[in-house]
Amino acid sequence: MTSLYKQAQSAIPATISLPSHWLKSYEEFVTKNANSVTQIESTLRSLTYIIPGRFRESELASESLHTSTLFLSLYHTSLLRRHFPSSSPPSPQTRYITHFTNRSRLYSHSITLLQTVQYTELLCEMFFKRRGGDKARWRLVVILELVKAICRTIMFWVTGQRPVVEGMGPERPKIPEAEPEALHMGEESVVDGVLVSDGGQSRVSEERMQEWPMPRTKTTLPVLPTSSGSSITDFLSSRVISPDDIKLPPHLVRKIATFQGQAAEVLYILRPVAYALALQRLQTAKGGTKADWRPWLLGLGMEVATREFGKKEIRDSRPAGGWMGCTGLEKEELKRRKWGLAWWGMRGAFYENVTR
Repeated sequence: MTSLYKQAQSAIPATISLPSHWLKSYEEFVTKNANSVTQIESTLRSLTYIIPGRFRESELASESLHTSTLFLSLYHTSLLRRHFPSSSPPSPQTRYITHFTNRSRLYSHSITLLQTVQYTELLCEMFFKRRGGDKARWRLVVILELVKAICRTIMFWVTGQRPVVEGMGPERPKIPEAEPEALHMGEESVVDGVLVSDGGQSRVSEERMQEWPMPRTKTTLPVLPTSSGSSITDFLSSRVISPDDIKLPPHLVRKIATFQGQAAEVLYILRPVAYALALQRLQTAKGGTKADWRPWLLGLGMEVATREFGKKEIRDSRPAGGWMGCTGLEKEELKRRKWGLAWWGMRGAFYENVTR
């Protein structure tokens, strides 16, 4: 009995260490087969378009697969970013979000929670609708929209009253391609019946001959592309530094100084909550239909008011340039919100009465 107890006690540490060993092996597999892993992720996403309608509960299975693929892709991206540092400079959006993520733990937790809710909200909504009906579904929708509004409010406060910029996750670095085998093994030739290998020196020396060393500094300039005029333009454009590249991350988005502008941003954050509450009250009330225009008009009115107040705040804060004086990141965010206004043509009463 004592020997069995000692054997079990000695086996416990090895058993506990197995999950960490498996995780390390999986990380090593992902980093060594990054291109294959990316193709597998793309295949899994394609399956989400094929599964619906194939069997019972297929919609729930398809959305579960889609959500799992999103989280798996996010995990793979974090692994690849640690093992393959990106040679190209990060985008302004990445610089801005990374700056406040490293500066504030509250901002980091808020943006992580916001992204998690966005990834899982549709799956949770489908699950609650199947288990508890429309009443449970709309209660969940209101709670999720309230959680997202709280996260956006925290981000707005931590950044110093700057417009909320939502990221789509970290950028996946470009995986360096394996060098051709001929470059390492060299080129072989037969001279007087003897197999001779140059050890790859001919190709390397040929590439070095194309480089031009500067006379004073002895620095070599890279080879310019010669295939077409557009490739030369792309080559030169990739080396141009824009004003946004040299700005500090906090300066990529302006501070909202006026009360009207701050009220517009808060109204933009609370808009989904008000629309969800109106829909919940309408759907749970007797005689309520999806074709009722009141929730749709409430949401659209808040969206238009937010946009108009925001445009006035931009004109007041940048009297010289107005919209043209905005940074590239601000223009991208404004364009995203403009498309959000267009999506009201696919919602609520407008979709039920007009679009469909």
